[in-house]
Amino acid sequence: MTTTTPEAVGTADAPFFPAPRSCPFSAPPRHTEFREAGGLHQVTIWDGSRHWLATRHADIRAVLAHPALSADVRNPDFPLVHSNQPEHEGGLFLRLDDPEHARLRQMLTKEFSVKRTRAMREKLLEITDELIDGMLAKGGPVDFIQDFALPLPSRAICLILGVPYEDHDLFQRHANAGTDLDVGHEERARLQHEAFAYYSALVERKRREPADDMISRLLADHTGPDGFALEMLPVLVGILVGAGHETTANMLGLGTVALLLNPDQRDRLRERPELAPSAAEEMLRYWSIVSTDPRRVALEDVEIGGHLIRKGEGVIVSLIAGNRDPRVFGAGEGECPADTLDIGRNARNHVAFGFGSHQCLGQNLARVEMQVAWPRLFERIPDLRLAVAEVQLDFKKNSIVYGLTSLPVTW
Repeated sequence: MTTTTPEAVGTADAPFFPAPRSCPFSAPPRHTEFREAGGLHQVTIWDGSRHWLATRHADIRAVLAHPALSADVRNPDFPLVHSNQPEHEGGLFLRLDDPEHARLRQMLTKEFSVKRTRAMREKLLEITDELIDGMLAKGGPVDFIQDFALPLPSRAICLILGVPYEDHDLFQRHANAGTDLDVGHEERARLQHEAFAYYSALVERKRREPADDMISRLLADHTGPDGFALEMLPVLVGILVGAGHETTANMLGLGTVALLLNPDQRDRLRERPELAPSAAEEMLRYWSIVSTDPRRVALEDVEIGGHLIRKGEGVIVSLIAGNRDPRVFGAGEGECPADTLDIGRNARNHVAFGFGSHQCLGQNLARVEMQVAWPRLFERIPDLRLAVAEVQLDFKKNSIVYGLTSLPVTW
């Protein structure tokens, strides 16, 4: 079973979702049209079913905050991302609704707290310098994705969880397959089974030989009747590993491209490294790399933005459309338009991490990684530049997470 192509299922009144970005730096044109028209609009997903799409910033926040819009993929009416989703993610805390979701999430939040992730800054800076040293020693051109963007967050999440970084080829392959929408049902199931076997062995090893890491603490403090089911722990760890490096790696690649193609913004960051926090938020807003989520299903009739969503109907949100909403970003006097990159913009109310109680668990870690990486990169390699023409950059075409397949750079 393979993913159905957009051309096979989309119609004029209900276009296929997720829509491609005809320009790699812009929101899908149809999503922009929907946002400016207002209201919710129907889209068609891979299995031919139709669901509502929210594109305005206010509507997206309303959808993601409403307690009657469920995140549970086991609901038969849920608008699934792919056919394996209920079997793989059903019952995981991130796919539960409150209060059970909030109760289980609380057991993980301190691992990714602002205090704990900020305490990692020096270690992240050390890793950043090691990776830059490696790039310089190799000499350009290099693939920035493989030599910098992937290793930095991968090493960080491995340190937190207690996953051996030497296994990165294995878990990165699992993460790539998990986000690639062109992977068919059988192949995805095979890779999920392979990943489960790997993480099961790792969890068992931590049970026998606990260490100062998150997996060991989960086993000691948060498994059992009142915590995480032991048989679900390998799946949870796998998802945390994938989410902990895949999204940030794509953001580091895309953000670097944006700075290379906007030298005024690059120079501004290099001259004023204190802009790193606002630069990270702006990059999150500008790129909005999660292309397929979040999704919800109505447990009862709900009104969003004057539109009635009936019980059993699915709702999807377009984060990129919401984060380019001119009613929210660029609306003030003297502000740059929403479609323009401005690393000095106050973009903290973006929805790149979602909104409400299901917001991205690792957002604090992602922020620190970006805040450390970009200033140091351009401080140490001020003449970093693309090694290929802009038109040769290869962006991911059909993925849960938007990004680059490679990024050749030199200096």
